[in-house]
Parts: sequence; C-alpha cells; structure tokens
Amino acid sequence: MSQFPLFTLSGGSLICVVPRVIMPYNVLDKLLGGAHLMLPGIYTSSLPEYWDVGDIVAICGPSNGAALAVGTWALSRQEAIQRGFKGKGIHIYQIYQDQLWHYGTKEKLPSLPLPSSQTEVEGDEPGEHSEGVETDKTEEVATDQEDLSSAVESIATSLEEVAISKDDIIMEACYRALKTSLKKTDLPILISNFYSQHVKPCLAGSAEIKQTKFKKVGVLMKNLEMQGIIVVKDQKKGVLMITEVNFAHPSLRGVKKLEKEEEEVEEEENIAIVQAFTCNAHVTRLFSLYGHKKGDILSRKTLRDNVITYIKSHDLADPDNKKLVRLDPLLSTIIKTRDLTAQWNQVIQKVESNCGKCYVISLPDKFPITVKGDLPPIQFKVEKRTGNKKVTIISNFEVFGIEAKELAQKLQHVMSSSAAVVPGLRTESNVLVQGDARRLASKLLIDEYKIPKTFVDSS
Repeated sequence: MSQFPLFTLSGGSLICVVPRVIMPYNVLDKLLGGAHLMLPGIYTSSLPEYWDVGDIVAICGPSNGAALAVGTWALSRQEAIQRGFKGKGIHIYQIYQDQLWHYGTKEKLPSLPLPSSQTEVEGDEPGEHSEGVETDKTEEVATDQEDLSSAVESIATSLEEVAISKDDIIMEACYRALKTSLKKTDLPILISNFYSQHVKPCLAGSAEIKQTKFKKVGVLMKNLEMQGIIVVKDQKKGVLMITEVNFAHPSLRGVKKLEKEEEEVEEEENIAIVQAFTCNAHVTRLFSLYGHKKGDILSRKTLRDNVITYIKSHDLADPDNKKLVRLDPLLSTIIKTRDLTAQWNQVIQKVESNCGKCYVISLPDKFPITVKGDLPPIQFKVEKRTGNKKVTIISNFEVFGIEAKELAQKLQHVMSSSAAVVPGLRTESNVLVQGDARRLASKLLIDEYKIPKTFVDSS
C-alpha cells in the first residue's frame, strides 16, 4: 500500500489516503462551477492500473500531491478503454475552496510529494490514452482494496453527510436574513429588495439563485410562503411584495447572525432602487416635529422610526393590547379613520400611503437620482416601417442613469444591426434599433446594466 498516500479530512481540506489521479490546474475552476471531471481532463500517466465503478479517488495537480478534490469513479477502467477514454470520469464530492471549505477553518492546501510513479507529467497531455488491451489486475490489488475498504466506506459516508447543496445555502441565507436582518418595520418590502439587501449579505459563500432549483427569486419566495414563513402579495402585475413574516416559525429558531470575515469584500456595482416617500401637506404636521418640512424625502426607515417615536412619546400604545395603538386627533386625521384604535402596522402603512411616493435610484460612481411618483419601467415598442421591416424603440432608460449614445453603441454590437439615438416624446432621447431587439436588449439591460427585471418591460 506504499503507493497509496493516506488521506484525512481536516478543517475542510483533503489529505489523501486513496489512489490519486492528476489534472491540470485550469480544470479546478470548472469543478468549482459544479462540473464533474471528464476522462480527457486526466493525465494518462496518473491513471491507476485498476479501478471499478464507485471507487473513491483523489485528484491533485501536477506539482502538489495534496488532493484538490475527491470523488468516485463513474465507470470502470475496462469501460473507459471501451469508450476511448472519453466522457465523464469522476463524480466530484468535495473540492478545495468549495462551500464545505468555507464552512471550515479555511486551511491552505498543504504541500505534499507526488507518488514516485506520478512525478513525471511533462510531455503527458490530458486525454492522450493508448488503446492497449486491459490486463486483469483484480487479484494484484484485491488485498489493497480490502485493506482500504473500511476507510473508504467511512470517508464516503462522511462526505455524503457534509455535502451542502446550493439550494440549502440559499435557503439558509433566507432564514438568516429573516431572523437577523429584516425588521418588522421594513415590511412590506419588494422581493427583489429583500433578496439583494438582506439575503445576499447573509450568504455563507458564493451561490447564485440561477445555480439552484429555484432559478428565480419569485419561485424562492413562493417556496418560503408554502412553508408558512412569509406572505407574498401582488402590489401590481409582476411586482411581488413580502407583507408579513412569521418570525416565530420553527425554521427560524436557533438561526444566528453570519460572522463576516475581517477582510474587505469587494461589492458588486449594481443599481439599487429603493422606494421612498415625500413629505406632503397631509403629513407635514407630524414629520415637522422631527425636523422635516414639506417636500422632504423620507426613507421607509426614517418614516417608520418617526411614527414609532411619536406613538411612544405621546403614550399612545394600548396598555391592554400591545398590538394596538390609541389614535389621537393627529393620527386619526392622517390615516383618515374614526376608529379609536388601530394596529401598529396598519398605522404605519396608512401613513405611508398618505405620503407622496417616490423612488431613489443609487448608481455606481454617480449621484443618486430621485423620481417622484411611480417609476416607469424601460419600455420597448416594435413598429413596422417601409418594406415591412421591424424596428424597436426603447424609452425610459435615462432615468436609470443610462446614456442614450452608449446604449445605442452596445445594442449595435449585440444586435449586429444599426442603432441610433432619436428624440423622444415623453423622454429626452429614445434608442431606435433595426429588427425586434426586445429579447437581446432586455438581456443587456438586466445582465450588464443590472436593471431589476421588474423595471424592464419587454412584453
């Protein structure tokens, strides 16, 4: 067994005790992306003389014997020869720097020697295999396989127990966000804002919604709703909001705040769109008590903090029912009711609805843009011109900080057709593109400009 290096699990790092194969280092990124190791990606000289389906195998790089990954063979050596050493070779269980590694102590890969039979890989290219007839090595390695069987079984069981799917990572982040980040005063909240502002910062490692079974934020939120954790309602067509959260749900018990690393993490430069409120004549009397005047813009947090402060400072909380607020003349006038009491959330929501509506758009490296009233989505209009040719007119993009000339140039490159800036009726400029550009232009706006799908109307 001297040709087989021992391997253990230590803080998420792998040190081998099973047969190894060698792969080029540039394959590691593909494995981290969820791919399995294909046979052409393995150096010929590192292949064992015998293996069977399901046997544990470690994978290392050309210059270090420490395992970069561990998995099981997807086929036997005999089957590999019959297929010309093409197709899937190894099912990957764990990879260096994967999610399990992030949950551990994040140890660096140790420096270990390669086995004597695998020290020379120069001139050997992955995927170059001979077509020789396979000799039966079963008897020669039977003893070695029996000696390793107990260790292999234990290791396989451990890997299955600790394997963490991206679905679980996303769901755990949702639980953590609801327990430690989202507050009652944040409700109601757009599902897109909840995901970007609360769920993403709670992710333990890298996981994208597109890499999970949910694929879309809306599907993820519906899953949470089916669990009885949140209530999701349509604000208008295509715009979903979380209106209620069951903070006492069993799934949220014991959830702790994510401990961030001390090192700074570079944030993505995305557009942030947040609904805010303007202080109009109907509510100025209340908010003037806290230094605001007519026309001022209030964030949802500021608005709610001011309302809560007013209720508490005027001793309006119902002593017999903690869920109710006793309404004084000012609050009764603002929320337009003759009732003597109302629920806390109802008071806050009524105050919000009687304020002016606006949106604050935060752009990378630019000053925020404030849009009063409803925020119109970027619109696409397909028209037919002379000769039955189609053109697409794109409008309402400038409010998101997108320059017409720059958008036209990028669309011209993406569409491989002409695009020009033309005067708009309701906006300063529109972009006119030859052909039906709705699908590709929407993808450009969402993927490159990071415009939320809610504000891209490509229907």
